[in-house]
Amino acid sequence: MKQRNAIIVGAIAVCTVAGCASKTDLYMVQDDVRQLKQQTNQSGGESAEVYAEVQKLRDEIASLQGTIEEMRYNAAARENAARQAILPSDASGIETLPFPIDGPSSSPETAPTVDPSVTMADSATVRGGDAPVTAGSRDDRALFDAGMNAFNGYDYAEARKEFSALLSAYPQSALADDAQYYTAETYYNEKWYEKAILEYQLVIEKYPEGDKRPAAYFKQGLSFENIGDATNAGVRYKELIQLYPDSNEAGIVGPKLQ
Repeated sequence: MKQRNAIIVGAIAVCTVAGCASKTDLYMVQDDVRQLKQQTNQSGGESAEVYAEVQKLRDEIASLQGTIEEMRYNAAARENAARQAILPSDASGIETLPFPIDGPSSSPETAPTVDPSVTMADSATVRGGDAPVTAGSRDDRALFDAGMNAFNGYDYAEARKEFSALLSAYPQSALADDAQYYTAETYYNEKWYEKAILEYQLVIEKYPEGDKRPAAYFKQGLSFENIGDATNAGVRYKELIQLYPDSNEAGIVGPKLQ
């Protein structure tokens, strides 16, 4: 029974958070939950405790997803407001851009943010510095290496441009999840934690089989901690342990939950 209940809890976490399970998998989990509920009504013992734990986990995950969606909405609203604020009309009544929207002087306090729900190709035109980098004749490895060189040199705006070019030109590349992860890392290192949270979320949502996913859960949890949201940080840490119990990141966050 304990093993069965543990499987149910883990399956719900995977289906709810990863968003990558099939409908058949989801129906199987729902059937298990219904059976567990029936056992709860009959026994009132151990099953009741496990069922309550399952429901609590689902509620926490739903709350976290709601928080992230709210952050996305606010980010899009700030971007739109920023664009409107820098679009003065000239004498002919045609709106002109007096300077780049996200130029080198942008900062976390002033730079417009990007709605992570848009496609990679769309977001590539507004991430980074004053103009997007195009792939040209470079392959995905060359773009990734250029991005990492800029990242290691603390030129985070340039790194974002290179990673964005990779994501736009080679969305199916084996390096795409790494490029997205290090895009999030640039914002984390700049202490722009709200933006980092949204970029880590793209790693979690778009690359369910990627090897950067455990690290994305971990760093997103740290980002929530850094903005004072211990509740959502704890939810992410619990999901990390449920989904990747053998990862190095799970070993780090284990003591945080004790």
